[in-house]
Amino acid sequence: MNFRKHARSLEDTKHLIDMTALVDIAFIIILFLGIVSTLAPVSSIRVFLPEASSGTPKVEPAQVIIDKDGKYYVRGREVSLDDIRYYIRNISAKALVIIADKRVEYGKVVKVIDLAKQMGINEVNIATRQ
Repeated sequence: MNFRKHARSLEDTKHLIDMTALVDIAFIIILFLGIVSTLAPVSSIRVFLPEASSGTPKVEPAQVIIDKDGKYYVRGREVSLDDIRYYIRNISAKALVIIADKRVEYGKVVKVIDLAKQMGINEVNIATRQ
């Protein structure tokens, strides 16, 4: 058995390029792109909105805060139900957000909802946490 005839000569090894590192890097890049593509949100519908010459300003919803003691607050100051009625009447908001403590009496929240419905606000939301 002559193993020397299968061995490469020194001149043949000069032209040999090692591809191991290149294949490793290509595999890592493909793996990275595969992982990142699953994290990207899927949005397949592209919508282009038309432009208008006159824009309507966005109206923020009115906010009423009820603390754990049942006190009402509007814009950071304590108010009564009559003040809330006056506040709702004089704003241009179409929605009301009630930010109530989870320990507040249910009746206090219902009073504000009823007051908002009487004043013409059809959308009443109660703020929650996720």
